[in-house]
Amino acid sequence: MKTRIIAMTALALVLALPVALHAQETDPMSIVNAWLDALNAGDINAALSYLADDAVVTIVPPPDGMSGVFTGKEEIRGWYEGVVAGNGATTLSDCEVDGETVTCINTYTDDGLQAMGIDFIEGEWVAIVRDGKIQSYTFTTLPESLAKFPPPPEALPGTGGTTSIGTLPLWLGVGGLLLLALGVGLRRASGHVR
Repeated sequence: MKTRIIAMTALALVLALPVALHAQETDPMSIVNAWLDALNAGDINAALSYLADDAVVTIVPPPDGMSGVFTGKEEIRGWYEGVVAGNGATTLSDCEVDGETVTCINTYTDDGLQAMGIDFIEGEWVAIVRDGKIQSYTFTTLPESLAKFPPPPEALPGTGGTTSIGTLPLWLGVGGLLLLALGVGLRRASGHVR
């Protein structure tokens, strides 16, 4: 009798195990946590494995010079490569799950922010998780975090508007080359070039 009870209990556990594992594999918060752990560890392939093939990642407002929308794993890989190269780290907190939707506060930092004197930025992070895969997520930076960024530089002469941080080094480099060429030309004109 005792052996029969043990055998029936073992059988019930064996039958219940796949159901429990399947529930764990498709639980939206478990998927999000596994994705986040992989991305924070710098394992881009593992992080991408938690995304649907046609997943969409949206960053609001978009990073300088980008649309802020990354569609499909290859575009998202490019975004993740930049995050990993910059030692990006994300923490999700105050998460709420409503069916397929996971909403959290996202705290993010990386080397670029640190270099600007910004410890971190925060935003609302909203994901749709369906069939065990993240279908999409959107990170919207909170106004308080946007206020941490320095103001854009003044307009450069002849540009007709402001110059973004991303193009400022280009303009400075072009200006430096022009000054160098002007200096060489003046030296040649005065006969001081050997």
